[in-house]
Amino acid sequence: MSGTSPPSVPPVPAPNVAPSPPPDESIRVLLSVSRTLALLFAGLAGLLFLLLLAFTVLDVVFGRGPGLLVTSIYCLASAAVLFVVWREIPSLQQLAANRQYAALRGHLLIWAILGLLFFVIIGVLLLVAWAKAELLANPSPG
Repeated sequence: MSGTSPPSVPPVPAPNVAPSPPPDESIRVLLSVSRTLALLFAGLAGLLFLLLLAFTVLDVVFGRGPGLLVTSIYCLASAAVLFVVWREIPSLQQLAANRQYAALRGHLLIWAILGLLFFVIIGVLLLVAWAKAELLANPSPG
């Protein structure tokens, strides 16, 4: 053999693996997005209520009956419930920050059901947060 050395192989760089976020970070993100959407849609539902109420008054004045009254009342109820959801989410975020997942589950389920009744997107986001809190409260063995 001659004095040549075998070709050197460059070292393989380690894959760029980002550190995984803490498991409760996704719950905080879901709650934050839900809070923002709740305020936005509470305002929109309130404006829609006022618009529908104006049309209802015009219908009554011109003798066509209160056709949009039920819809306007639903918009008012939606605005009120979404505003209350917006007000309650900081306490839910505090429970998540304190890792009190059992208490968080109970509160989240109530607000998720109300969210489903009055605005589906917020209800679905809160149900996903509830499912994540359920997994964190009852970790699977193994």
